Amino acid sequence: MHLNSPPQRAPVTYVPVSMQKQLAANRRAIAGKPYERFFLPEIEVPAEGARLLRAGPMPREQTLTPSIADLGRLIDHAPDFPDHGYALLDGPTAYAQSRVVMPDVTTGMFEWWFTWHPIEKERYMLWFPQAHVDNSVVDPARLADTSLSYAERLYDNPNAIDEFIGPSSLKIVIHFAPPASLGLDEDALRRAGLTTSASGTIRVADAPDTTFMVMLHLARDTRAGMELFSRYWIGAHPEFVRFPGGRDAPALLSRLGMDTDGIERLAYEMAVHDMTEFAQLGRILPDVFATFGPT
Repeated sequence: MHLNSPPQRAPVTYVPVSMQKQLAANRRAIAGKPYERFFLPEIEVPAEGARLLRAGPMPREQTLTPSIADLGRLIDHAPDFPDHGYALLDGPTAYAQSRVVMPDVTTGMFEWWFTWHPIEKERYMLWFPQAHVDNSVVDPARLADTSLSYAERLYDNPNAIDEFIGPSSLKIVIHFAPPASLGLDEDALRRAGLTTSASGTIRVADAPDTTFMVMLHLARDTRAGMELFSRYWIGAHPEFVRFPGGRDAPALLSRLGMDTDGIERLAYEMAVHDMTEFAQLGRILPDVFATFGPT
């Protein structure tokens, strides 16, 4: 294959029954919306990414923890890690990672998406028609206020999410936050060209004081399109003590009945979910932005 050829794609064929039913409900909900034509359930993902996930969990040396030292490794060496993968880490903790290049997408479009789609739950459905159910923010007026910066609109404006991760429903609250508050070096991010972040800590909806997940989305503009690096840690990693309520994560894990096998399955399902939704976002965002973005 020529080096400049686009990566091969493969259709998504794994759709649990719960997600099949959700697709039918979402199709009804979005009917008549001005963006209905961007509701495109036939999704394709990078064939190589699908192969990597089918190969099983990654070796520990290819993973990162949410420690400050490892966050620094991510900034300095992000392209050196496999583009897609999952693993079981200490805690136990589900871990998933990805690198996605989105042709014709810019970091400006990406920031706009995170301030536009939470305003209506049907917009969120565009992103993953089979898996995304509902979302809302505490202060939608602030999120929609174009006189404010991206950070002023998104950070400290919790986003409640209802979605499927594989066959299981997940209801969470995302607390998007400045990268420095998560332990990322902002000078190092600038040197790496990683100018956009949609990162934060996440709590389960019925345990709002306990950090149960740390999520990173770090992006930069390249000649090939926007390059996005994502990481997820879900469970009770020892490093969670750095975050609000993180000391209570092991007890929450026990209350939820999530054993080591369940956490490892969650890691795989999270990696599949991430690969699917960002393949879809890269597909629809240029046209959605051209139609509904700022003029």
